[in-house]
Amino acid sequence: MHIEVPYGTGVQKAELLDTLRIQVIDPGCPDFHVPVTKLIEDALDHPVSSKKLEEMVTPEERVAVIVNDQTRPGPNKEMVQAVIARLKRAGVADDHISLVIATGSHRAPTEAELETLIGKELRNRIPVISHDCRKNNVYICDTDEGMPVYIDRAVAEADFIITTGLVAPHKAAGFSGGRKSIVPGVAGMETLRIHHSLPVRPYEPALGWYEDNPFHKAALAAARKVNVRFILNAVQDTRKQNIAVVAGDLDLAHQEGVRICRKHNVVECEQRGDLIIASPGGAPRDCNLYQSQKALAAAEVFAEKDGEVTLVLVACAEEGIGPQLFQDWLVEGKNPDEIIRRFRQEGFSEGTNKAFEYARAMKKGRIVIVSENCDPQRLRQMGLEWAPSLQAAVDRTLERYTPRQVIVLPKAAAIIPQFRN
Repeated sequence: MHIEVPYGTGVQKAELLDTLRIQVIDPGCPDFHVPVTKLIEDALDHPVSSKKLEEMVTPEERVAVIVNDQTRPGPNKEMVQAVIARLKRAGVADDHISLVIATGSHRAPTEAELETLIGKELRNRIPVISHDCRKNNVYICDTDEGMPVYIDRAVAEADFIITTGLVAPHKAAGFSGGRKSIVPGVAGMETLRIHHSLPVRPYEPALGWYEDNPFHKAALAAARKVNVRFILNAVQDTRKQNIAVVAGDLDLAHQEGVRICRKHNVVECEQRGDLIIASPGGAPRDCNLYQSQKALAAAEVFAEKDGEVTLVLVACAEEGIGPQLFQDWLVEGKNPDEIIRRFRQEGFSEGTNKAFEYARAMKKGRIVIVSENCDPQRLRQMGLEWAPSLQAAVDRTLERYTPRQVIVLPKAAAIIPQFRN
């Protein structure tokens, strides 16, 4: 049987014996032909539990528009352009608007990435601020649960806050979008240390877990304290087609996006496997090994609890492995349990969360990384195996044992697995 999975802007291929039991979980989606610009305008014309944006904002107000960073797919440029057009309609001048890139704890975008995110014309017209979680943040208050809310000064000092983003499956928050533009998007490290640590962070992968998810609830509570006035979020299916856009109230519009995402991205599954092959879905989701962990979270869900299990993560990782602290923790940990204990004690800092999540996956099976841009020796030091190609990863696994069930997840970061049992 021939299989292929996304890898950067290309694919990785392999052939498996026909005698193996193989299940490819890649739900088919019908072609969607409505232009995303029309979806955006329709959403802005019919916001959820809110007036239209241009009816809410006044020319005197200072407006902060929050934009996803380069690691998040979605029609960012089209959404930002539509929002700015509505602000112009309301009489808001360019010098009253700031675009804030919601980097969370990620690096700032390059100039080329900024032009992709917002367009060259807006880049030259309107001030752009890339959030830095370690500086220029201000304390707002504590949530009722006691989490301190530190927010980027440009957002905190704005009179009117608008967030743009993407509603998609998320391995900790259940779904991305909405409140995540604030926490972690423009939050300070003082907030992230609590929000991204146990027990607020779910221990196991939380794809699709939303209503009672403490990670979601804490982010929503913080976003409410910041007083987000309006959101605009796209929803994509597993083929990255923009199938819907929601706008309006911070909570209720996001709930509508979650409802649509569930309808298109939940996958009914019957079996788990002992060889799971997963890709985040290609660029930009697999820009480095750090970000590619999203696919590994979905792969974990499919891991059999008994016997030998292999998790193959296929990621181009053109930017390499990721933050140094992420690497160091995996190198320094004698075993997965030690890394997990350390995370329980020390909590979140940039990279420690991913070290915890990789360690959690290691407890479920050996992890093989397929990437031409990651140093094999460094991966071995981190407790990870390496293969130059998907075919090599499969062949080496078959030399060790014969899998009872092979699961292939070409777009692992875009699905919500639901097991019938």
